[in-house]
Amino acid sequence: MRVKLQLLSSFLIFALSGRTDDRIEALERAADLIAHHELASADALLQKLLNQAPDDAFALNLLGFVRLEQQKRDLAEALFRKSIRADPRIPGPHINLAILYGANRPFDAIEELRDALRLSAGNAQAESLLRQIAKESALQAMRSGDKEKALAILMRAREANARDQELLYELGFVELEFGAYQDAQQSLEEALRSKPDYCDAMYALARTYLSENRAGQAEELMRKYLAAKPNDATAHYGLGYILMAEQKLEEAKAAFQKSLVLQPEQTESLFQLGEIAMEQGGEGSAREDFTKVLARDPKHGGALTDLGILAYRAGRYNEARTYLERAITSTPSYQKAHYYYALTLAKTGDKTKADREFEISRSLQKTHTANARLELTER
Repeated sequence: MRVKLQLLSSFLIFALSGRTDDRIEALERAADLIAHHELASADALLQKLLNQAPDDAFALNLLGFVRLEQQKRDLAEALFRKSIRADPRIPGPHINLAILYGANRPFDAIEELRDALRLSAGNAQAESLLRQIAKESALQAMRSGDKEKALAILMRAREANARDQELLYELGFVELEFGAYQDAQQSLEEALRSKPDYCDAMYALARTYLSENRAGQAEELMRKYLAAKPNDATAHYGLGYILMAEQKLEEAKAAFQKSLVLQPEQTESLFQLGEIAMEQGGEGSAREDFTKVLARDPKHGGALTDLGILAYRAGRYNEARTYLERAITSTPSYQKAHYYYALTLAKTGDKTKADREFEISRSLQKTHTANARLELTER
């Protein structure tokens, strides 16, 4: 991780009291040598300064950065620690320890940055680094399936800098993924209070409201988001999804159609248009939409299920069974597919297998939250 080295900025000048002008100039020259990656020259100069004053916190900190650049991490860490012991008032060694720890040791890095911000409130380098490490390490945890670790990282980072809107958003997003809707709402609303035009927070809060069955508030927020970003196809899809939850089917249809105009190759808006047609009794139009979806994604569980339902309603049970078996193979946890498969099996006389599918359907229904979820693609 590369971060611009800042040594003698205004908030550190007080700590140079007692140093001669020559020594201050030598420290500045060493920092400049490091910035230009002239490490051997910087090393020699710093060794000379430390021979004269072994407990010079600034020289120790700079030499630690040289060792960090040389990939001598243990030596760098020891020098930063020695610098802190020599002068606990300066934030630089804490920032450099956070650079050393990075996203691989996020809790240690965040603790050092907390100390840096206590010593220098509003330090831009510390705030930026805190945000970077927290986001990167939380994303790593999410990708590995460890949502609890991601949540813990972001909560610790927020404690270190409670005013950072980006950290509030990241925390709210993970809380939403974790199913902690009230916590997510609180974090995201706080982020928006600090920064009312924070579009990503609007989008995530709309998801949160929908998950809490507050579709009206979700719609209001999504429309506000789209006023700022009218060409976001995913958001038009999201608005359509919310409007479907409110049973505003014609408005939902218009939102999905707009999404398809902006991003014609997608499948989900086309699938939802088929769902609306199906609900409004337009079975022919629905079948056409679902067939188009399968042409783009042959394993689309929703389209396979709905084609199976249409065949079931028309009494074409063998056709229904084929579609529904494909749907279950593609999406084993889709409760609707298991339910209609059970109905189809019952119609064709396979009672034992039908009973088993009914049981699977009931077990999935207990945890099924598809109608309360608005998926968010990476923005």
